[in-house]
Amino acid sequence: MVERSLAGALFSGKCPRCRTGPIFKYPAASLSKFNRMNESCPHCGIRLEPEPGFYQGAMYVGYGFTTAVMVIVGLILYFFFGDPSEWVYIGTVIAIMVLLVPLNYRFSRIVYLYAFGGIKYDPSLSR
Repeated sequence: MVERSLAGALFSGKCPRCRTGPIFKYPAASLSKFNRMNESCPHCGIRLEPEPGFYQGAMYVGYGFTTAVMVIVGLILYFFFGDPSEWVYIGTVIAIMVLLVPLNYRFSRIVYLYAFGGIKYDPSLSR
C-alpha cells in the first residue's frame, strides 16, 4: 500500500479520507471547468460537500491567500524594484490575482475541506 502524506494529498487536491481520489473533476488549467468538483470521492465514495453551503467558509481562506499574495508582491516591489508608484502596485497585484483565481479558488476549498470537513484519514482506503 502506498501511503500519501497529508501535505502531498493536500497540495495535489486528493480526498482527505483516502488521499487517492481527486476532489476536482478537471485540472486547474482547464479555465472553463476549473471549479467543478466531484460530488463524492471516486475512490472511496465519501461525500465531498459535508453539508449544503459548506464551502461558503472557504471565502475566508481565499481572502487570507489573497492578502498574503498582496503583502508578498508589495514587499517584492518595494525592496527589489525601488518602490514604484502606487499604480504599479495596484496593477501588479490585480494582474497576479487574476492569474491565480483558479488556484486560489481550488486551494481555498481544499484547505477548508481538510480543516473543517470533519473527514478523518483512513489508511486502509489508500491504494
